[in-house]
Amino acid sequence: MLGRRTIQLEPEEWVLLGSIPLVCGLPDTLISRLAKEQVPLRLEKGTVLFQQGQTETDVHVVLSGWIKLFRTGETGTETIIRIAGAGDVLGEADLLLGEGRQTCAETITHARVLSLDGQKLASQMRRDPVLGLRMAASLSVQVQYLTKHLENIKLFDAPQRTARFLLDLCPEQTGACSISLPYEKAVIAEWLGMKPASFSRALARLRGFGVTVDRESILISDTKRLVDLTHTSTDEKFHGC
Repeated sequence: MLGRRTIQLEPEEWVLLGSIPLVCGLPDTLISRLAKEQVPLRLEKGTVLFQQGQTETDVHVVLSGWIKLFRTGETGTETIIRIAGAGDVLGEADLLLGEGRQTCAETITHARVLSLDGQKLASQMRRDPVLGLRMAASLSVQVQYLTKHLENIKLFDAPQRTARFLLDLCPEQTGACSISLPYEKAVIAEWLGMKPASFSRALARLRGFGVTVDRESILISDTKRLVDLTHTSTDEKFHGC
């Protein structure tokens, strides 16, 4: 990125922006003009970023932390639609549709967020069609991710879904790995389409595959065993365990 930087970001956050389809390659000065504030938001856990039905159209880039997007039904039941982490972008579809927020967004950990002015972003897209293509690319990444997640929910049972979730937290898919659960187990369970008790039982079943659980800390003796589990049919995976 070229130009004088005016947004107060950490060096690693500028690197992160360079990996996000919506903004990678944009001049720093343009990002600064699009930003709502020159200092990213620091949000405490439980902060509502926007509400379902709101008409504002700002787009938010998650720099760190985790945010859940959910819909609230007529009976008040919440359904998690997406869990967003560092590098994810929120609100592009709302900006393009112009029909208000389709979901609520609430932090499930401390989070740091860069907010882009929706009106300025829409105006810039009208002047620069390439930015519109970047927006489409950003949405495509989300669709691919959510499609894969839905496929896992449909095809995998609870231990396999849990194994896939843990593997996604590991930097490598071979060898030992030590990780911490990024947010509360109840939220993980709901995101994986199961009850909290089912998630606990799934973790217990994974002990036979070298997974040790100590509160929020997870030790995987060999990630390849979990990879093999997610590639195994439900009829044969626990045979002989």
